[in-house]
Amino acid sequence: MNKKQVLNLTGAALVTVAGVTVANENVKADVKTTTDNTQTQQVKSQTADQQAQAKVDQAQSNVNSASQATSAAQAQLDSVNAANSAAQADVNSQQAIVNDAQAKVDAATSSVSTAQDAETKAQQNADQATPANIQEAQDAITNQETQISKDTDAINDANKAVSDAQSTVDAAQKKVNDATTARDNQQKNVDAANDAVKNAQAILDNSDQAKKQAQDALNQANQKVAADTTAVNNKQTDVNNAAEAKENADEALKNANDAQTSAQKNKDAKQAIADEASAALANANAAVKDAQTKVDAINDKLANFNTITLPAGYKDDLIAYYNYFGNSSYNQAEANNLAQDLLKYRDQAMSQNKFKDNLSDDRVVDIDNLNSTDRAELSQFVASLINQVRTQMGTNLVISSPAADDYAEQVSQNYNKDNWNSADNGKHDQDALNNATNQLNINWNGENMGLDQSIFTTDYTVLTDGTKLPTGNKQTINDLKHLIYDDFISMMFDDADSAWGHATNFAGIDNFAAEKQAVGFSLDKFYNTHYDLVEANQKVEENSYTLPSINELTQKLADTKDDLSIKQTDQASKRKANEDAQNALSSANQVLVAAQNDVKDKTATAQKANDNLTTAQSDLATLQNQLSADQANQKQAKTTFDSFDADLATKQANLQKATDSLKAEQGRLAIAQADLDNANKALSDANNNLAQKKQVVENDNETLKVDNDKLVQLQNNLSDLQNAPKLLAAAKEQVATAQKALADAQETYNVANDKLTSLKQTAASTAANVSKAQQVLAEAKNNEDAAKEALDQAQQALTELRQKEALAKQVAEEQAKLAAEKEAKDNGYHIENNQVVDAKGNSVNGWTVKGNQIVSPTNATVDPAVSVTTNVSVNSKGQVQPQTSVTTNDVKTVVATESANPVSVATVQTREQYKQQLKSNNQLPQTGNNDSAVLSLTGVALAAMLSLFGIKKREY
Repeated sequence: MNKKQVLNLTGAALVTVAGVTVANENVKADVKTTTDNTQTQQVKSQTADQQAQAKVDQAQSNVNSASQATSAAQAQLDSVNAANSAAQADVNSQQAIVNDAQAKVDAATSSVSTAQDAETKAQQNADQATPANIQEAQDAITNQETQISKDTDAINDANKAVSDAQSTVDAAQKKVNDATTARDNQQKNVDAANDAVKNAQAILDNSDQAKKQAQDALNQANQKVAADTTAVNNKQTDVNNAAEAKENADEALKNANDAQTSAQKNKDAKQAIADEASAALANANAAVKDAQTKVDAINDKLANFNTITLPAGYKDDLIAYYNYFGNSSYNQAEANNLAQDLLKYRDQAMSQNKFKDNLSDDRVVDIDNLNSTDRAELSQFVASLINQVRTQMGTNLVISSPAADDYAEQVSQNYNKDNWNSADNGKHDQDALNNATNQLNINWNGENMGLDQSIFTTDYTVLTDGTKLPTGNKQTINDLKHLIYDDFISMMFDDADSAWGHATNFAGIDNFAAEKQAVGFSLDKFYNTHYDLVEANQKVEENSYTLPSINELTQKLADTKDDLSIKQTDQASKRKANEDAQNALSSANQVLVAAQNDVKDKTATAQKANDNLTTAQSDLATLQNQLSADQANQKQAKTTFDSFDADLATKQANLQKATDSLKAEQGRLAIAQADLDNANKALSDANNNLAQKKQVVENDNETLKVDNDKLVQLQNNLSDLQNAPKLLAAAKEQVATAQKALADAQETYNVANDKLTSLKQTAASTAANVSKAQQVLAEAKNNEDAAKEALDQAQQALTELRQKEALAKQVAEEQAKLAAEKEAKDNGYHIENNQVVDAKGNSVNGWTVKGNQIVSPTNATVDPAVSVTTNVSVNSKGQVQPQTSVTTNDVKTVVATESANPVSVATVQTREQYKQQLKSNNQLPQTGNNDSAVLSLTGVALAAMLSLFGIKKREY
């Protein structure tokens, strides 16, 4: 709010508090206000002040409460924000775990696919591993080795052809070199003949200078011939030495090639022996591994043979409970007590009877389509558990047979046909049992069932011992045996709810049990397990199985170990033979490599010797040609020099002869050039032929590589065929391992994803809490702002009220003082004998003396009666103050009356001055006049305030 509004409100409030009506009329300045009226005003103000203060206190309380609510809302928002951040962090962290788990599931899925592909190939290999195919593979290897030998021979022939072609190239190159030399020498002959023509012309001209030049030329020719002869003789010695070195190198190369051929044949023979020994060792290794696998499997079964041990006292208490039903004094309460007594063995039995996993049972089966072999194995496992109990109970043992298995399977099919789910109705389907009896002519004695209908259909099934079986109809035999064992333990030691009927069935103490019993196991479509006990008649006993036992496994282990020992002995023999063969092959390879390296060295040496001989022969030919040319030049120089002494006719004849010789030499130059061209063409053809021969070698080497690779493939194929059973078993084991890894990875993913879903729900909830907390905080802040606004208004109202009260108090005090002064003046109150008396000297009741002043009953202090004029004025600060002008002995004194809360006043004037001013202005004073008026006020509020004092225009 602005200042103007405050003042306007304050002014109006002052008018109301004072209870005075302000009118623009002419009244007397001396106003009388009674004490009762002042007290009434004070009571009203006091009540209003208390009410305003109560409103301020309530508003402050509201602000405090709103502030606390805001703080609480902010704290709550901080808390839910922290919870939301933590929840989102948990989601992000769990999302990373889920992503990693999904990656592992993908990798495991890929591994399963790879393993299944390998299993398919292994199965195909096993299908092809017939003796005929194995022999065919061995023959193929033999044929391939023969082909490789042929490839090697072809390479050797091709290398010889390359060597021959290289010799042809070398010879052609020599011819080119010779032809080039001949052409160059013939060019020199032409140049010499041309010079001879010039010399013959000079001789004919009989020039002394020409004769001297001829003598010099002859001398030089003689020196050149002598030098050429020496060089030719030296080079001939080099040629003879190079020829001898080449002959020796060629002989060494021939011997090296013969040694390489012999080493290759020896290596091939050793290779065949080594291959045979290696194959024999591989078969022996496979046989040992197979025997070792059997030993390990039996050891695993012995170490993990599942047993049932009855706690001490359980046998007697179970028999006592069963026999009590035939007691003549049978009492249901006592029977219940006996039934409950058996439960005391439960924890001990659960603790001492734990299922043991068998790695050999980790093969995966389809539980919706169990074959007869799998059902037989599971039935034998059930029979083994029952017989362990019956041995300790001293009752008849059961057998397991194909007929008993067929009966149990028929019962499950009848249950399925009747759509009978015992887990829902809690009953056995006796029609299914009786129909199976009629269908198979086998009498049933009893049926125990495990109501496991939720198994494999939920995320996982938790067994009694806490094991989680994975979901899906693809399960291992080990897991199914674990389920059976779990059923068995529950039926034997936690069967009070069924009156221990399952336990007495398995224990064989039922009076209705046949003397000879068999048991069969099956699963119906609801995944309820059936343990059907039947009478072991001749049909049931036929082809009964030998049940697994510790003694049988021990004997089987001894036999298997003996077989393993025999195979290990054979393996050691085959290993020794293979080591010898491999060592011999290694030695043969070393000899062959050495021979091949020697051939390479000798070939290089022979090639170098051949190159040296060729170079030496080429150099000798060059020198011989040079000697011939220089001898011809010598002869020509001698002839030229002698010609200077001939007669004119002879000189003319020599010129003609030189001219004819030039033409002849030019003809021979053309022939030399043609010979060089032909030699270059022959060299080009020889180089082309050499390139072709080298390409043949390259092709033959590639063929040898391909055939060697094929040999390795054939050898691997033979090894696969010979080890097909082992490879197939390994592939199946790898598939099972990969599937288990996939199931574990999927389970880990499911658990992680479920947790992620839960965390996301939590995060969504915390986010919603944040939104709600933000709304609550916003509302709390709005309420706090409103409460503060209300507090400001209440405080403003209280301030305004207190201002009104202060002004009202000043007005009352000033009015009382004016009234007292008027009363004292009108009645001549003065001091006599320290008492207040009136003009007649009468004592004035209620008035007292204070110093030189008198005090009215209203506590207004005034001066004794003198010539006094009282007025009210506004000082320079805008404060209203009453003033008194006192005249004593014609001396005027103006005194301003002060109070705790002074009232604004104007300029001080005497009555006469005031009259004179009115006369000069020809007007009466009005509220709002400036210095010319009695009061100079600023604003409506001050005008209202002065009106409360009762200040009005005085009449004269």
